[in-house]
Amino acid sequence: MPTTIDPVALYLDTFDRLRARKRWSTDSDTIRFVALALGAAGADVDYDRLEQAAAGLRKRARWTSPLRSEIRYVVAAMIIRRGLDPAIVHSRVFEARDAFRAHRLPSRGAGPTLAALLLALRSEGRPVPPRQIERLAGIYGRWRADHFWLTNADDMPAAALHAGRDAAVEVLTADVERAYDGLRAAGFSRGNPLQLVSHLLAVDPRGVDTAVRRFSRVAERMREAGERVRPGRYDEIAVLALTEETPAHLVRRVLGYRDRVREAKPRPSKELAFSLAAGIALAEDCARAGRAGAGDLVALQAIRDILDAQQAVAIAVIGASGAAVSTGS
Repeated sequence: MPTTIDPVALYLDTFDRLRARKRWSTDSDTIRFVALALGAAGADVDYDRLEQAAAGLRKRARWTSPLRSEIRYVVAAMIIRRGLDPAIVHSRVFEARDAFRAHRLPSRGAGPTLAALLLALRSEGRPVPPRQIERLAGIYGRWRADHFWLTNADDMPAAALHAGRDAAVEVLTADVERAYDGLRAAGFSRGNPLQLVSHLLAVDPRGVDTAVRRFSRVAERMREAGERVRPGRYDEIAVLALTEETPAHLVRRVLGYRDRVREAKPRPSKELAFSLAAGIALAEDCARAGRAGAGDLVALQAIRDILDAQQAVAIAVIGASGAAVSTGS
């Protein structure tokens, strides 16, 4: 009979072990998201292994690459979780970015780099199929045409998420559009956070309309629990909507996880703790789906990868802002 695993305890143990040995210059919040990205694999990963993988990414990165920043730790964790060789994955990232340029896509910065990473992870270290690059270019081009003012290079990881699906480009872009329109009709604020949510919900194997309804119900249960539903929380709410549990039970579980994460020192902010709790719940559901052989495992893993990528982007942005402040620029 399998032993019951406490996902919060596992996460906190991984965070504590990695933080105890981190470099003084590495931000603790970066390590929080590293522990989240490692998930169940974190129990078997020590800091030396993480540091070695991250150092290798930095050494091979070009001077302008975001992989020279703290983002490399989250990327290293994503690669380690898959059991892949960081050097091979990084070479595939270079190849994919070169292919982006050939298709007149953005190829520099965090968004394109993480899009290339998602493609490389999906290919399990093998060369990224040219068809996926072509599909990514087609998807991104349609999004730019439909939402020129909202769509930029930071949306490329979401385009990479959809590039691996079997649906025709016209069908999946229509699904994303329907999700966005449905969310707007339900009263959610337009903008980049809502666009990301529409990208995520369109992956739901139960269909876009079901995903939009579940998003609305989860948001409603959040409000009933006394929580504000701001655009900054939309992506976490989307994660919860993509799971199988009833919204009421799901919200209780995640808020309980958040409170437990906040009890541990150093205490994260309430918002950060909520983001971590949603990520822990998603990792738990991925593990459960894997044990059950559920058909939605691929969708959950894809969502988890893109959210890890989004968190890495946030780390890069925060790091750049901190550097600008410190230099007075």
